[in-house]
Amino acid sequence: MKIGPITTRRGDLEISVGPIEVEPGRRLVIFGPNGAGKTTVLRTMAADPDERIAYLPQRPYLFRGTGRSNLMLGVSDHDRATDLANRLGVGHRLDVAARRLSGGERHRIALARALATDARLVLLDEPTAPIDKRDRSSVISAIVESVAHRSAVIVTHDQEVAVALASDLAVMIDGTIRQIGDPSEVFTLPADDDVAAVVGVANAVAGTVISVGDGLVTIDAGGVEIAGVGAGLAPGDQARALFGAETVTVFTGVEIPTGSARNRWRGAITAVRPAGILIEVVVDDRFAAVVTPGSLESMHLEVGTEVSLSVKAAAVRIVGAP
Repeated sequence: MKIGPITTRRGDLEISVGPIEVEPGRRLVIFGPNGAGKTTVLRTMAADPDERIAYLPQRPYLFRGTGRSNLMLGVSDHDRATDLANRLGVGHRLDVAARRLSGGERHRIALARALATDARLVLLDEPTAPIDKRDRSSVISAIVESVAHRSAVIVTHDQEVAVALASDLAVMIDGTIRQIGDPSEVFTLPADDDVAAVVGVANAVAGTVISVGDGLVTIDAGGVEIAGVGAGLAPGDQARALFGAETVTVFTGVEIPTGSARNRWRGAITAVRPAGILIEVVVDDRFAAVVTPGSLESMHLEVGTEVSLSVKAAAVRIVGAP
């Protein structure tokens, strides 16, 4: 299904998106910071009169009546709708008056209704925002299964939700889509500094381009050479190497194993700090890697420890300096 192009305004923000192809069975997640224009894009899509569209706004509205009567609006398969309500944890609240339902319950009923329709295009705006974290995995599973053979566009500012839901990820910044592709590629090879900041890339190392060839660009970053994927750069240009902390391997031996990644350097640990379920290790105050708590202990990693680092050139994006 082709979506867009979309050109509109929201206050002072000019929004220009598309066209974008969303094939049946694909879930396009539009990810970005608050105020990027994501909701405006979804609302514009929902206004298309030529498509069968199911739309879940951030604040869904329920009509007078019960939760059940609202659930069945526009739904032909009532059994499917009831099953979805049960999966989303509100099956036992369907006979309660809509006005007596909590905000979270209203949201779940509206989500079940959107997923139960036979719409060709499903639009969901922050579908997990009001959902407790302990229930999110089951809600995400219900969404994925329900749109398996339809096109879906989902808006979120939550990185974990974006990764869990996206078959294709679009990063939206200041009214435009700055990068679109496989989620793993977007998070490990951001297109530019702005995308890197939004997706949380830990390493953005400045340097000067010293060579270009064989599809790789190499920069000198204060005596450390870093090679990565890049285009449109020439020797002498100022550039930045972008790569995720999860792409960096830490070694405690003096020598990095033969055949390892192209980028290799040594340094001393200057910081150790929690990073979710992992531990972030900072080397020379400029390179970040993540390790498991078990590796931290077994490798005796602490501030002052001399380590070797490596990262594959394919995991590094070299972009022009801003």
